[in-house]
Amino acid sequence: MLPEGLRLQLQRHLQRPPVRLLTTVHRRGRRDALSVSPVHRNRPEVAVFDLLARALLAVVFFAAVVGKARSRQGFAEFRDTVAAIGPRWLPAGPAGGAVVAGEAAAVVLLAVPGTRLAGYAFAAVLLALFCAGIARAVLTRQSVRCQCFGSGGGLLGPRHLVRNTLLIAVAVAGALAGGAAPSAPAVLVALVTGAFLGLLTTRWEDVAFLLVPAGRSR
Repeated sequence: MLPEGLRLQLQRHLQRPPVRLLTTVHRRGRRDALSVSPVHRNRPEVAVFDLLARALLAVVFFAAVVGKARSRQGFAEFRDTVAAIGPRWLPAGPAGGAVVAGEAAAVVLLAVPGTRLAGYAFAAVLLALFCAGIARAVLTRQSVRCQCFGSGGGLLGPRHLVRNTLLIAVAVAGALAGGAAPSAPAVLVALVTGAFLGLLTTRWEDVAFLLVPAGRSR
């Protein structure tokens, strides 16, 4: 039989490798788990929503710029709306021009992938300002027509607040989205769907008329 001291040393030596092996396996498992998590954050479908949101907002703001700038009457009516819903100290002409310039900048920034976050920020700020003006008109019971897309809009009301709030939500969600580049068919579907929803948004008053009874649409 082996001496007691030598037997204890052999037992300690034989017990060390399993501990080290378990530690190595545990550390590798943690590294594997950490390496998998970014894949879930960068899923292609998340990037698809980013493209859809950018297309939607770009179409809405492009239509707004064209509607205001294509004729003097369109811009004049929008200027009158700014004068009615804005602060009294705000010069309506320069403010209206700044709004149109901001909308055009939002379209360009949203179209370029590298400036998408700035585009979302521009869009959200403009929409928030519009919400403030619309809320002021509603609370003071002013009869002011929406000239967001040029002349011919209906009276400002809660439905316009709903529209702009939804667009702000789209801008925030789009800014948080991002991921691996989707396939070409997915890109095409996202762009077409976003453009269609954007065009539908420009006809929001018609949509509200169909969904809400006429007496409650304002």
